Amino acid sequence: MYQALIQNGLDRKSLLVALGGGVVGDLTGFGAATYLRGIDFIQVPTTLLAQVDSSVGGKTGVDFQQYKNMVGAFHQPRLVYMNLSTLSSLPAEQFACGMGEILKTGLICDGDFFRYVCCEQKGIKKLDMEQIARMVRRCCEIKAGVVERDPKEQGERALLNLGHTVGHAVEKLKNFTLLHGQCVGVGLVAAAYLSMQRGLLTKEEYQEICQGCSDYDLPVHVDGLIPEEVLSATKKDKKMEQGHIRFILMDGIGKSFIDKTVTDEEMLSCIQEITL
Repeated sequence: MYQALIQNGLDRKSLLVALGGGVVGDLTGFGAATYLRGIDFIQVPTTLLAQVDSSVGGKTGVDFQQYKNMVGAFHQPRLVYMNLSTLSSLPAEQFACGMGEILKTGLICDGDFFRYVCCEQKGIKKLDMEQIARMVRRCCEIKAGVVERDPKEQGERALLNLGHTVGHAVEKLKNFTLLHGQCVGVGLVAAAYLSMQRGLLTKEEYQEICQGCSDYDLPVHVDGLIPEEVLSATKKDKKMEQGHIRFILMDGIGKSFIDKTVTDEEMLSCIQEITL
């Protein structure tokens, strides 16, 4: 990428356009952040996941030796343009991945939105554009609000990592044969189980979360993994802070919070719940 930028004579007034999904957006954004110490770029996300999550907020990064987003920069796009008609050609599996991030967004701070998405699955899965637009807009409003208050993840923005600690570990150990949104779904179930074990979620709320993921064709279990290895992989997550994982728990649906007291035993119990 850098070679192409240099050979084509891009200068500090040049503009990069990220047309594609989250990987394209992250790569373009990271290139823009680091080429000539930073040039402008715009996001034109074409997948549901990119539209509701990765294109908003200015996080750019690339994976390094199977570790998620280990190399990156905060670099805000000049513009994010979404044309929802691109979703009509999106494979069902990729659409489901976007729904993983959407369910996550509702679980963080808007229980009514989470339940709306769960109740309206028939229209959403049929790409009712009015419902899709409402859903995408609400996700962007929530994420933009969090990012404005905490642009560089010093506090509140870490809430957006709900489901990602276990999800990233699963993604790595499955050698990326599961897509990111699918792993987020599994991670949401793990976080919900741990929250239930602590008495923060009722059994009914836990089942509601599992059902929401299943209804949108997201896995709630994974096979072929050893729980202890998943636990070990979580220790290499970039969200570690002085040896402690900043784990996101749920105090009811739509009320998430950051917790640094989760023990290895608790982690192992929720990992065992999602591994077959």
